[in-house]
Amino acid sequence: MRRSIVGFLLVVALLVPLASDGWSQKGHDRSRATQQEHAQIYLIRGLFGVFSTGMDEMAAQLKAQGYTNVTLWSWTDVDQISHDIIAGHQNGDDAHIILIGHSLGSDAVVQVAQRLARENIPVDLAVTFDITENLVVPNNVGRFFNFYQLNGFGRTAVEPAGFPGEFSNIDLSSQTQLRHANIDNAPQLQSFVRQQIYELTHTHVMTVAARRKASPRG
Repeated sequence: MRRSIVGFLLVVALLVPLASDGWSQKGHDRSRATQQEHAQIYLIRGLFGVFSTGMDEMAAQLKAQGYTNVTLWSWTDVDQISHDIIAGHQNGDDAHIILIGHSLGSDAVVQVAQRLARENIPVDLAVTFDITENLVVPNNVGRFFNFYQLNGFGRTAVEPAGFPGEFSNIDLSSQTQLRHANIDNAPQLQSFVRQQIYELTHTHVMTVAARRKASPRG
């Protein structure tokens, strides 16, 4: 039920003016810096790295909001991203892992999550914009959202049996103002993603699949 409601609300949101997200409502508070710093956010571009401008936009937005560990990658960087996260985990890094991708970068999001699953490393949030293959999302993902359109390159992601977290395929095929090249630029979708990150890092949302040791608070 919740999955269908999420999809419906997001489609409605595309038809109404953009509302402020949680961060904008609360304003910039340096006392919240610890929460921002306790998140590793990976944004992964698609083919050639020049068409996924929404990834660049969200990276800039998140940095402006105080998130310090925000990095941009290519869809070909699956090995390096996985290696960096695994190495950090082995060295005691318990930061929230957040993966966001567009097009082939969306495929890379799931591929990274699959590799981390083999190392028993949770991914707290994964968001894909027009994933291009029907990839199976592993059970180590706490929250998963796939925005897609079936009138182009987009596909649905596959929810495995017994998935313990939140899983949503959100069909935006009826939104004719969107297409594969600009779906990640939609302000309403970007705001939704920022709100998910805000909830995760500031209200301590934890799922069965994505529990992380609480960091010391100053």
